[in-house]
Amino acid sequence: MIRQAVSSDNGSKEGKWVGGIIVSILLLATVLLPYHQNKTKIQPLDAHQIAVTELSSEELAMVAELRLAHEEIRNLHQDSREFEHQNHWPNMAELSELWLAPFIEDKSWERKGRHQWQHINDAIYQGLRRDNQGASSVILNSSRPEPDIWLALSKQTTPLFTNNDGAFEPQQLIDQGWTQIVFNHDSNKQALAH
Repeated sequence: MIRQAVSSDNGSKEGKWVGGIIVSILLLATVLLPYHQNKTKIQPLDAHQIAVTELSSEELAMVAELRLAHEEIRNLHQDSREFEHQNHWPNMAELSELWLAPFIEDKSWERKGRHQWQHINDAIYQGLRRDNQGASSVILNSSRPEPDIWLALSKQTTPLFTNNDGAFEPQQLIDQGWTQIVFNHDSNKQALAH
């Protein structure tokens, strides 16, 4: 009788090969990962700009309300174009009738600085702070899909008046000391939620 010892096939050889390949892949990935990074440079803001992450809580609250109001203003304008075939931007009375913050005079309006709102021209709305406390004076330009919001952060800022032809020029705001808010300057920081 012939006896032969047969070793069990428990897959240890294959397991060692698979483990070795996994370790090799991880080592290769670790070595090559720094070379596969996309380097992005954050452009510095212009002198007349400020990142939304740098605003005080009063300004952030005002900006949040203005971003929501911007959507409503654009919807009202779009409705007037589609249904009435007019290029009508809502005025202050219409916005107040809709109870659209920050254009209504309620407790929040008092706490934020009692802004006196004016419809300057087409999609331009200006709120001048009447109290010494609260959010700064503000300008909302709703002519584009994204809101264009400017704050009067310095004491030398003067109210906005459109030029004779009624055109809105950002350079006019820059010259008068207004500061533009930049919403997505640093992708690592969270801006206001939509």
